[in-house]
Amino acid sequence: MSKEPLVWLPGTDPAVVKRMFQYKLSQSYERPSQLDIEAQKAIVISKRSTCLFYEVGATLFFVKNGIYHLSDGYNGASKGDVDPRVDGCARIVDGAIREGGGFCRGSHAELNALGNCPVDTSTYDDVRMMVTLHPCYVCAKQVVNRGVKVVYYIWEYGREEFVTDYFGRRGVKVEQYSSPFLTQWIERNGYDPIGLRHQGS
Repeated sequence: MSKEPLVWLPGTDPAVVKRMFQYKLSQSYERPSQLDIEAQKAIVISKRSTCLFYEVGATLFFVKNGIYHLSDGYNGASKGDVDPRVDGCARIVDGAIREGGGFCRGSHAELNALGNCPVDTSTYDDVRMMVTLHPCYVCAKQVVNRGVKVVYYIWEYGREEFVTDYFGRRGVKVEQYSSPFLTQWIERNGYDPIGLRHQGS
């Protein structure tokens, strides 16, 4: 049986109460879930991206009586490669984006999170991934190979439509993640993973 919160509050010295976090003294207050924290991590990590078009972050974790962080990654040029802000985007040829004409230098966040993981994920029963944008097909295949059971993503973008079905056929559950806490936090911080806000101005 759960106990009623804050029943002790009326008998507490007001000077002591004033020193506390006031938002935690609201009856409606709820702590962020562990998935909220993984989503926050993925979003903040995405700010490390060197890509000029997409900011993507991913976290890898396992679940066993709680969530335990394994690794993370963001998208961008590989170690030791050039900085796109200095040398430009490799996909831009003669001032325009040429799909297939210029090969992207970027390694995707999901692949980097898998590559950065210091343990063999196959030794864990329930490995999951949180990623800011829905994985592409190339990343999806590696996610499957590493035995990830669940993929949470926060935002959609122009992905291959068949990827979610591919995950399902390979036994990987895919779920778009959202919560009131996360929605408010995103709005408060103005996160915009594919630059839509400035494109509309």
